[in-house]
Formats: sequence, structure tokens, C-alpha cells
Amino acid sequence: MTFRNKILLSIWGVVLSLLVITFFIINYWTRARIEETFSRELQTGLSTVLVNEKLQSAQLIRACGVIAESPRLRAVAELGDAKTATQLLKELNQTTLSQLFVLTDRRGAPIVELLRGKKDSLNIAEYRTVRSAMQLSPSTDVVSFRNIVYRIVSVPMVIATDLVGTLTIGFEITAGDIAALKRATNSELLLVSDGVPILSTLDTSEVRSLEPFLASLRGQRRTPGDDTLGTSVTLATKEGTYLGLAFRISHAEGPQSVGVYYLITKPLSREVRLTMASILGTFGIVSVIFLVLTTIIGVVISRGITRPISDLVGGTDQISRGNYDYPIHIPGRDELSMLGRRFMEMSHSLKEKISQLDTVNQNLLDRNRDLDETLRELRSAQEELLRSERLAATGKMTAQLAHEINNPIHNIQSCLKTALGRLPDESKGKDLIQVAYDEVDRLSRLTGQMLNFYRTSLIADEMVPTDVGELVKEVVALTERELNNKGIALATAIEPDLPLIRGSRDKLQQVLHNLIVNASDAMPEGGTLDIRACRQTGAIRIAVRDSGIGIPKENLPRIFDAFYTTKAKVSGVGLGLSVSYGIVTQHRGSLEVESEVGKGSTFTVILPYEA
Repeated sequence: MTFRNKILLSIWGVVLSLLVITFFIINYWTRARIEETFSRELQTGLSTVLVNEKLQSAQLIRACGVIAESPRLRAVAELGDAKTATQLLKELNQTTLSQLFVLTDRRGAPIVELLRGKKDSLNIAEYRTVRSAMQLSPSTDVVSFRNIVYRIVSVPMVIATDLVGTLTIGFEITAGDIAALKRATNSELLLVSDGVPILSTLDTSEVRSLEPFLASLRGQRRTPGDDTLGTSVTLATKEGTYLGLAFRISHAEGPQSVGVYYLITKPLSREVRLTMASILGTFGIVSVIFLVLTTIIGVVISRGITRPISDLVGGTDQISRGNYDYPIHIPGRDELSMLGRRFMEMSHSLKEKISQLDTVNQNLLDRNRDLDETLRELRSAQEELLRSERLAATGKMTAQLAHEINNPIHNIQSCLKTALGRLPDESKGKDLIQVAYDEVDRLSRLTGQMLNFYRTSLIADEMVPTDVGELVKEVVALTERELNNKGIALATAIEPDLPLIRGSRDKLQQVLHNLIVNASDAMPEGGTLDIRACRQTGAIRIAVRDSGIGIPKENLPRIFDAFYTTKAKVSGVGLGLSVSYGIVTQHRGSLEVESEVGKGSTFTVILPYEA
């Protein structure tokens, strides 16, 4: 190894060490900043949840107060008639949609206790809310019965100024409530009762990894003076490190109280990985530039040390060959310069040749650099030209295809329209020609949308009130004969008087037609196709279930991708489900799929309606 290389290796070793140290400093600083930001967000999320709890409590107190004003209910409470009270509370349960009803007398003894419409023994009269209501003060709390968490409220029932009893109602805290809080706090949430997770927005594996921390909450009882607000803690799990904040939302006191907590979490390690991934690219480029600069400096320094020695070795070699004109010029007054001056007169001619050679080499290096730069620019221009040509070819092919398809479609439309105009209204078959004209018109619009699919996005159609039940019936009528010819038994169940939705009739018809065609293709040997349409909370649910070959589990995440198909015999371009998914999304709905190989698939379209 030469002396120059040793110098360069020493410099590189120092530089690499500094870069490694810098990287660890950046990583530590980034983690600290993210942890600080997450801590602030967790505190903000805590405030949001607490405000939500206060609003929920206020609403429950107002609602329960209105119910408690019922003369019949106050009379039943005053008489203590359990049978009449049970019948009355069941009627109120159907009206209010609450899951828990408890009516007590003026002494706090329960007259009737209902849980989900059935009599039960809840011992809720022992809770703080009932005792507070006995003191003529409405109050709320959060309790857990049989691994279900309820938000309850108790209010006094008064006739004139006399207390005749208390009324307690409760509503279950659902997954929808947790999801709404997740959106409001931008954090993952767990609802925990006595250390057991009840509801969560995390994956099952993530919840399982947090079980050791949740177990630490088990058995904790509230005593007077407990602080409701939590402190951010770092949770190290198999799934990664989380920053979490646990705080209690139940107010029950004493040895029989079970703690109900919210745990707000932030994925600390995952956020650090994502942030560092974006930093590493820039850090790598800076590191390479820094190494190049230090290499250049190292070369300059090493040349200043090794060049005099090299000149002397070269001069000695030339003199030993008889070339006494080799020039050796070493500036300075050290030993090497003195020795160089002794060889200068003998090596003058050789010095000139070496100087000329250095000049030529430097010019050659400059020209090579210019040539490399020119070649890079040429390759870049060629690649850009190829991309432009491919894009132009794709656009031209798409436009020609749409043009060639639209021409015959327009001709067919014209013929059908002419036929409709010539046939009298009572003519047989005119309704079939009208159906054909409508379908060709829809095909014309879809062809135009196909062209726009490659340009930007689908053209938004006008949203009008649409009867989903009638729409399903129309699509079934259009496909029923073809399904019967394939040996497919068709069963439909459409709930009557479905509410109208705002949507594009043609697009929704296209979605249902795509799902029925896919189901038919999945049953080449025949089978059963079941189509159901019903109402659910705030939406209409349309399920298309077949008894076909099913979809492998590993293919389910990709079935809504454009140009992806699982059919053994290609019958399309793989856009049916992709377009259907986009249409449903435009209608603020969702398209879900469940499938099992050998048993069939179920595609469910959920479309919201305006109340």
C-alpha cells in the first residue's frame, strides 16, 4: 500500500466516523421531536375526548330528564307497581333505543331493571349516579356489564317537591363511537374495562401486544382524590413502540367499582421509521458529496507530501538510464529541495517532457468529462423521447378505439330511434326496442367514460333521487334470461318502500350489472345467485351472493385494481370491479367482498341515503 493511499484511508476513516455519529444524533433528535409532538397530540386528544364525554353527559341528562317528566312513569314509580313499570319501560325502550332501564322507588330500591329489553339483576341502585339522583342531583357515569360498556344517567323523579323515585337509562358505547373519536383525535383508541380491551381501533395483533400494559390497569379502584388526567408513557411491544395515554372515564367509587379507561396511542416506532426513511435519502446524498470533497482534499494533501519523493525517485531512475536532462525542481529549503536542485541540471529535458505529458493528460480528462456529460444528456433526451412516443401512441390508440366503437353505436342509436318513431304506441315489441335504445345510449356514455378513464377521471353524472329497489328489479329483468340459460337459479329479496338515494341511475345500474356478470362467470356449471336489498342504519345494503368457485384469500386485496382479473378465461380487460368501486365511492358508499374458495363470493354495496 502506497503512502498516498494510507493518507486517504486515514481521512476516509475519520469522515465515516463523523458521518455515523451524525446519523445517530439525527436519529435521536428525530425520535425526541416525534415523541414531543405525539405527547402534545395525545394531550390534545385527551382534551377532545373529555369535551366529548361532557357533551354526551349533558345530552343524556337532558334526554333522561324529559323521559322522567312522563306523568305515567312518575305515577308508576310512586305506586311501586313492578308489572306496570316493566310494561311501560319496555315501551320506552323501543322508543328511545336505549339498552338499559332502571326504575327505583323513593328509597332507592329497584322496581324494575331492564338490560337490552329483558329483566336482569344489575344492582345499579348501589352506584353513585342513583345515590346522587336520590339527592335530587342528576349525574352520569360509565359502567361495564358483561364485557359491554354503557354510558348511564340517573335523574330524580319528583311530584311537586316530593321525590317518588329515580330513573336510570344507559346506552352502549359502540365501535362507531370509538371510530368517531379516532377521527376527532387523529389517534388510535382502546376502551378498556378492568384491564380487558372492550373496543379498539387497532388491529388484533396490536391489541394483543398491549395486553401487558392493559393488565396493569386491572384491579385499580377509584378513591377520592384520584386524578382523571393521565400522563404519556412509552409502551414497548412486539409490534413496535407506542406512545400512550390512559385515563379513567368512570366515576364509580369504592371496592365494587370497575375502572373503565380510554387508552389513546400513537405508533412511535413506525413514525420514526417513516420519517427516517425520508431523511436517509438526503443524508446519503450529502454523505456522498462530503466523501467526494474530502477525497479531493486528501488527494491534494497527499500530492504535496509524496510528489517531491516521486520526483526524486523518477530522477534517480532516469539518471540510472543515462537521461541526465531530467529536471527536478523542489521548492523550499528542506533536504528534499536541496537534493532536487542537485539533479535539476541533469534532468532538465526530462522535466519538460513530463510537464507536457501532464498538460495533455489534464486536457484529456477535461475532454472526457465533457464527453460523459454530453452522453448523459443524450441518453436523457432519448429516454424522454421514447416516453413521449409511448404516451402519444397510447392516447392515439385509445382515441381511435373510442371513435371506432362510437360510430356503430351512434348508427344503432339512430336506427332504433327511427324505429321507435315509426311504430305505433300499441305495437308489440316497441317496449323491447325502447329497452334496447336505452341500453345502447348507456353504452355510448360508458364508452366516453372509458376514454376519460385514461385521461383524467370519470365525468361526474347528475345526481338525482333514485329508487334502488326498482333499479335492482330492472337489472335482474335484463339478466334473468341469460342466467337461466346458464343453469343459474336466481333468487331476489327486496325490502319494500326503500328510501330514495341521490345518485346516477346509469352508473349504479352498471355496478349491479358488473357484479351479476362476475357472479355468472364464477358459476360456469350453474349454481345459485341470491340478490338482496334492504335498509340498514343510514344506508341501503345490496348483497350479491353466488355459489361459484370463490376467490383465493391472497387475491382479495387486488381484485379492485385496474386491469386485474382472476378469471381463467379472459372475458374483459379487468376494469369491471375497479370502475364499480370508483362509482360506489363517488356515491359516498362502500363496496365490500367476502369469499371462500369452493363456496362462493358475496359482494355488498352500501349506499347512504338522506334522512
